[in-house]
Amino acid sequence: MRELLFILVLFTFNLNAQTTRDVRLSIQKMAADSDLKNASISFYALDLDSGKVIGGLASSRSLVPASTMKIITTATALELLGPSKRFSTRIKYSGEIDSNCVLNGNVYIIGGGDPCLGSKRFSKHYGNFITKWANEIVKLGIDSINGRIISDASIFDEQMIPSTWIWADLGNYYGAGPCGLSIYENKCNIEFSSLNKGDSTEITCIYPFIPNLKFKNGVKSMITHKDLSYIFGAPYQEKRIFKGGIPLNKKNFMVRGSIPDPAYLTAFELDMELRGLGIKLANPSTTIRRLNNEDKSVEKTIKKTITTTWSPKLISIINLTNMYSINLYAEHLMNQIGVFKYRSGDTGSSTQATTLFWKSKGLDIGGFHINDGSGLSRFNAISAKQMVGILKYMNESKNKKLFLKSLPVAGKSGTLRTLGRGTAAQGRVKAKSGTMTRVKSYAGYVTTKNKRNIAFALIVNNYNCTSFQMKKKMEKVMIKLAEIEK
Repeated sequence: MRELLFILVLFTFNLNAQTTRDVRLSIQKMAADSDLKNASISFYALDLDSGKVIGGLASSRSLVPASTMKIITTATALELLGPSKRFSTRIKYSGEIDSNCVLNGNVYIIGGGDPCLGSKRFSKHYGNFITKWANEIVKLGIDSINGRIISDASIFDEQMIPSTWIWADLGNYYGAGPCGLSIYENKCNIEFSSLNKGDSTEITCIYPFIPNLKFKNGVKSMITHKDLSYIFGAPYQEKRIFKGGIPLNKKNFMVRGSIPDPAYLTAFELDMELRGLGIKLANPSTTIRRLNNEDKSVEKTIKKTITTTWSPKLISIINLTNMYSINLYAEHLMNQIGVFKYRSGDTGSSTQATTLFWKSKGLDIGGFHINDGSGLSRFNAISAKQMVGILKYMNESKNKKLFLKSLPVAGKSGTLRTLGRGTAAQGRVKAKSGTMTRVKSYAGYVTTKNKRNIAFALIVNNYNCTSFQMKKKMEKVMIKLAEIEK
């Protein structure tokens, strides 16, 4: 009887225990869903311990990955630059300080491509950096500057925006491009007040203050609980157009936009700080880019360093990039890859360096097309198998633990905090998500119930349901991966 009971229990366990076959059935069921009849899917899952393929569906099909692109960018930056890399912002001056305390020259802010300068996420790290810079200038005994404050952002390309981004994104905070001298994450806050349905809204405040900014407000009051406004405007354009709607009867409703010229704003703020301290400046602040565009000569004399502000370590930046999917940070990291490999901080050089890096590591780059660092470009294309190849490499890297720690955890943190709660996926799936209009993707690692380590990627383009509904369909596949017991 005991033997029979044991056999029955074992038989029942085997019926209920999840297997790799259940994963394959799950992805096939998702693919057969009527909401995906027009969709393209790429799926691949690999057992990292045994090297066996768990499952795949069109695994070599190149699709738009959205923000899972950040896995590629952060992994490349971590491998090439190292986790302790920091980026500098240097305050320098040219000319000489005479006996009358006059600087016969200019003060320069030399950007080193730090994405975090002035970010609230690192407020303790930077403190009031503008005031610190001004105080260091005062310590030199200067009370007048027979020149001006000049920002130099030339470490990166003057064209801040990757060429394949769409116009509708550029004026919004998530479409802020990487500048060699970024500040406040290159985003500004616009406060609106709204009344009744259909009424016009009023812009009550824009901060930080952006000199010369002009705007046309077409935002209306709507029956909604969301921010349905959007902003049109490109880098260096001082006019912004606001469209769409915000909820009814709101005061100080905050919308975030991109700063047109971060380098100029940085120079302007230091200029205002110095004037507030009683320092006289002969000329208004500007940038190297503006001087070049005005055909004004830019001095090439030796500049003396006053002070240097360093960014947090690269790994701290990567942690936030992956955890909260920060586009600006990812674009900065991509440009820094170009600077490291080719001394060229433009998107073309940087994406080429990234592609060749992974080719050198044995990745099949057929159909591997990257056009930015964040995934905002719809010109990006990568297969699930290629994404898993990169994840496999990082699982064997000396930076394995650091990279894994940067990823959101299902049901617990970051962009995955609401995924898989109360299921086997909670705490077992560590992955990056990606979302754009008609694009949903996930890529990362799963620790199964029987302690197997799996790398997976699932990308879906052009589905016919809502983004939330697509998330729930894909969640089922990740749960099946986590539930594997034999």
